[in-house]
Amino acid sequence: MNSDERRQAIELEIRNFGAAAARKDYLGVAGFFTEDAKVLPPGAPILSGRKAIEEFWRAALERSDLTFKTTELEVAGDTAYEIGETDTGQAKAKYLVVWLRCPDGRWRLHCDIWNNMPTS
Repeated sequence: MNSDERRQAIELEIRNFGAAAARKDYLGVAGFFTEDAKVLPPGAPILSGRKAIEEFWRAALERSDLTFKTTELEVAGDTAYEIGETDTGQAKAKYLVVWLRCPDGRWRLHCDIWNNMPTS
């Protein structure tokens, strides 16, 4: 898989993740993460593993509708990072995620961290 193919595969996963979040498919959202993924929400403890991540996203998505916009995507072998912005309609945040290409060939989120952007 060359770098263009890797980039296209990750971009597809990004779109599918956004679609699952929009459907409020909590189990589906958690499935985009590696088994031992970490989520680092602002002002909260680190969450580890898909079950904790599913529970987090269930609570987060029940309260709001999120949109995601990738502003940068860099791929290096079987690892990539994505920088972007998200909007709940009430607040905006910036995020950084690390993607890993798993043994099954699928790209999954491995680390996810974000914080709020200043209001203008």
